[in-house]
Amino acid sequence: MEKIIDKLIQMNRFEEEKGLSLEDIRVLNENSGNNIPDFFISYLKVFGFNDNLFGGVFNEEADFVEQNEMIQELGYTDYIAIGDAYNENLIVAHIENQKLFLIEDDHLIDLEMTFSQMLIQAVEALDSKKFEIIQQVNSVYESFQDHKNSLKNSFIKSFSVLNETVTNNLDTLYGIVIAKNSEGNLYCLYGGSLTTFRVEMNKQKVDYNQLWNPETMNYHQAISMDEILTDIKTEIDFKALDLLFLDVLRDLKEEEYFRDQMNRFSISIQSNHVNLFPEDSYNESLMKENNLETKIRRFWESPYDRTRLLMEIV
Repeated sequence: MEKIIDKLIQMNRFEEEKGLSLEDIRVLNENSGNNIPDFFISYLKVFGFNDNLFGGVFNEEADFVEQNEMIQELGYTDYIAIGDAYNENLIVAHIENQKLFLIEDDHLIDLEMTFSQMLIQAVEALDSKKFEIIQQVNSVYESFQDHKNSLKNSFIKSFSVLNETVTNNLDTLYGIVIAKNSEGNLYCLYGGSLTTFRVEMNKQKVDYNQLWNPETMNYHQAISMDEILTDIKTEIDFKALDLLFLDVLRDLKEEEYFRDQMNRFSISIQSNHVNLFPEDSYNESLMKENNLETKIRRFWESPYDRTRLLMEIV
């Protein structure tokens, strides 16, 4: 917590005397019907319920009490409700390890971060350097426009080879993820097998993440684009190329190139630690980060929700 405070002070964003007293916290503990863990007590002592800096955390004491009473009744006794997820879904934290989850339809979606990491992420988002990087990506993206047709042709060739392999196996693709390989120097198409999907759905415990992990998908096909990659040197270049790739996918979808694929066929680009979709606008894709706000406001992009959409028709 001290590092967060120091960072906010450096940015001139820290407000003193916002926290709750120990007596306030004692009363709150009694009213909520749940023992407040130490990590959240530390937060309340500094920020209370008055700070709007952390959008995922409650800023009303009454909401905190009400939601914690509710999750206790629902049986989530090892969790504490810490926020209303930007007025959408409820965020809870495990009382022992601080891990954050989103409650959706009585299902816990792992947000893959802790409460402390969430706070640090929110403070880092205030850094003006990020906006400079976004401007640089946009500039490189504009300079890559001459590569668009070549990129489109490379994708079509690779997808055709992959699709032929799938057809020869009497199989169907439920989704495609475009991503760099483990060495980070080659783009590949990773295809999910519908046969494997059905097997996974019959298991007692489904690993949703594995179904959308490129490395564990059944079909792999490299995309030949050496000529384009000679201009790619930095992470900013790769991000710009991902955005150009997204333009190609949008064009192909508009041309109904994927019309022969199964209903609700999903395609995405793994760009650093976020997934980009053809349905995203350019600005949404450019600004998208692997942060709490993205995971919550775009929860339908989670492996669980992408799988659930397919389960409805398989």
